[in-house]
Amino acid sequence: MNAVPFYEPVSIALFLLALGWALRSGSPINLGAVLGGFLLFGFDWLWCSRGFWNATVAQNLIMIPGLHIQGQRYPIAIACNWSVGYGLLPLLLSKCHGAISRSLGVWHLPVMLVLFAALDIAIEGLLISVLGVYAYHQAPRFLFWGVAWSNTWMLGGLLTAGYFGLAYAEKWAAIPVGSGISPARETTWKGVIMAAGTILTSAFLLGVAQFFWFSATSPWVESGRMF
Repeated sequence: MNAVPFYEPVSIALFLLALGWALRSGSPINLGAVLGGFLLFGFDWLWCSRGFWNATVAQNLIMIPGLHIQGQRYPIAIACNWSVGYGLLPLLLSKCHGAISRSLGVWHLPVMLVLFAALDIAIEGLLISVLGVYAYHQAPRFLFWGVAWSNTWMLGGLLTAGYFGLAYAEKWAAIPVGSGISPARETTWKGVIMAAGTILTSAFLLGVAQFFWFSATSPWVESGRMF
């Protein structure tokens, strides 16, 4: 399985643009969301295991140096995808949280969850069925367009939690405009940790809940993974 050649440079370039924008914005919340999204690759490394998604990745991609366990490696480009798709995207939408909330009223949460679930299927379907970046090794009845459709509530939920969580993180952090980004400033650490923690905590909780789905369904087929 090989990914199309242009996928990797585009993914890395988009991440670098997102990171550059976050740094130029001077907002620790923005930086935390972009970095928190990138660090989701740590969860993804575990989620790709035989007892969870049972996924394998294209082998023609540049892998993260030093991360090689029992034949498994992890591409830098996918970590970049996590940052842009699950860090930057909900961050940008969260800045419109007030207007969206006034428009949708009591339907705010369910509508956003449905939209984000559909968005996840569309993004993953493109990466799997068109670009050939990775594959889920589950029985056909558990897949839609090559995507594990249980991700509608897991990764759709992660996007939803990121959207709502980042809106409140910015409010609760109450970091003054123009405070800037510096490792010597408490406001920088406060904003970065609150934003990144919002994304990573959501990923942990949703991942734990998903254990029970896979335990009940056992959807897997042989993938060649050792773990």
